[in-house]
Amino acid sequence: MSTQTAQPTQTQTKLKRRKLKKVNTLPIQSKTALKQQRIKAFLSKYSIQFDMDEAAIDLRTMAENYQDGIIPSLDITESVNAVLGLPPIARGSVDPRNSLNFPIPQFAWVPIDDVAIDPRFQRDIIPNHVTKIENDFQSDMIIIPCAVKDPNTGKYLLWDGNHTRQVCERMGWSYIPVWYTEIDVRNNISQQDAIKALILHAGKSFLTINKKNKRAVSRYDEHMISVECGDADAVAIQNIVNSTNCQINRAGTNGGDITHIDHLYEAYNLVDHNNIKGRYLKRSLDFYRKTWPQEKICVIMLGMARLYYLTEIQMGALPSPQFDTDLGNILKKIYGPADICHDESTGFKSQFISHFGSLGAHPPVVTSGLILTANKHLTGYKLAQPESNYPVK
Repeated sequence: MSTQTAQPTQTQTKLKRRKLKKVNTLPIQSKTALKQQRIKAFLSKYSIQFDMDEAAIDLRTMAENYQDGIIPSLDITESVNAVLGLPPIARGSVDPRNSLNFPIPQFAWVPIDDVAIDPRFQRDIIPNHVTKIENDFQSDMIIIPCAVKDPNTGKYLLWDGNHTRQVCERMGWSYIPVWYTEIDVRNNISQQDAIKALILHAGKSFLTINKKNKRAVSRYDEHMISVECGDADAVAIQNIVNSTNCQINRAGTNGGDITHIDHLYEAYNLVDHNNIKGRYLKRSLDFYRKTWPQEKICVIMLGMARLYYLTEIQMGALPSPQFDTDLGNILKKIYGPADICHDESTGFKSQFISHFGSLGAHPPVVTSGLILTANKHLTGYKLAQPESNYPVK
């Protein structure tokens, strides 16, 4: 007697399909959501929170979580992995000293006459750049040149650090430090092919390091490093910024945020009759914070510093504190926000362009606009002559 397998009913089939569909349509998290989860999990270990994203990880604030202010390499690596995801190769799994997959870099103190240049993978030498390095030369602050070792001549052919080599020569050094690689010449590779491989390796190295992957130091990092290492001007600027309830940021939108650091230094470097720096910067920041307390700092700050500077130089005295209040009220009444005050479509810049047909150097344009506006709407204040005259609102 044969047995028959019971066939599922139509209702059972529909329920099974719904169950499978439910399993197969579980929500897939986006890369952004996964990154945010990793960052949140990483930051949960720290009592003092800090900014983390692809653009920058705030190491200065992160360091406040450590008693000695020193961040271990592993912790920095984990912070980067939280942003980028897992690395392509497990940490610490490769010993480059014993790798057979690529030429092993080596270090040597090389006689200066054993170093040479192959122009096929080097740019022209720039004497002015040699002078620039030479003016700041310190023996413990040089970048170690990189080279390939020529199998024909035995010379160390630099693909990075040629200007450093020249400065060391001009300083009388008989040896220079070199970080170099050698081409692996095997039985199945001719000397000619080995040299071709060497030239290709050096050329790619030069372009990768100097054009593709060399990241310039940002103005923000330059300032913060200068402050923390005790540079006198940088410390003075930072103290002025702190005293005016402002803050220097890499990028910011809050009231008192300063992101254009060059303007900060330009205002600071305006010196009075006694060759003292910083007075005009301090007053201009006080003016800005009183006039636009909810706004980030823009070029109006530099314009006001130059207004104070030119007025004291030309007239022998600064305008009274009441001038700041009166001018601030006028600017807010005419323009509103500080950005509108100097904007190329609505502010001083646009008025300058309408009159002259093109825009000049913008700090003098803004300074002139401030002086012209004060002269037009206020009385009783003697100010410097504007650097240019054009109609203002």
